[in-house]
Amino acid sequence: MTTPRTLKLRMAIGLLALLGLLVAIYLSIAELSYLTNSDFSFDPVCPSKGCGTVNQSRYVTMFGIPIGVIGAIGYLAILAIDLGWMTRRRLAAALVERGRSSSRGLVQALRRRLAALPVGLVLIGLSGFGFLFTLFLIYLELFKIHDVCFWCMVSAGLMTATFALSLAAWPAERLPGAPARR
Repeated sequence: MTTPRTLKLRMAIGLLALLGLLVAIYLSIAELSYLTNSDFSFDPVCPSKGCGTVNQSRYVTMFGIPIGVIGAIGYLAILAIDLGWMTRRRLAAALVERGRSSSRGLVQALRRRLAALPVGLVLIGLSGFGFLFTLFLIYLELFKIHDVCFWCMVSAGLMTATFALSLAAWPAERLPGAPARR
């Protein structure tokens, strides 16, 4: 159920995911310039002076994929699902309008499925996984690399806030018959 509180929380989640995506792209450029050993060298502006050390460590990739790219994919998925949540009811209504002249039963079933998607639970799962992954990366920075990247910590804060807001928005969505709460 969409409540004003849930809508505000979802808008905040979308904004945090967009900011996280920008930070992850910024870090991806730095990591890829280091990994390709090309003439183009990009060192991120880092107030803590640890970004270079972290982005040039052996932990900069996981399964051959730069950590920044993994983060960008994660933030992009959260942003896409959050934006999809905001538009899914309009999409479901449009499907019903188009379906009035065609097979109404199929469209009604599709509308019910689309409107019943537990998007909040999906957001909790994605942001929860991102939060746990962030904790793992912080562990690597503190105990294996022995240096801290400012932009990595910004990303960690954004993912933590995204997870917390996803948890806060879930109760209002999971009770579809409940009255609107503010």
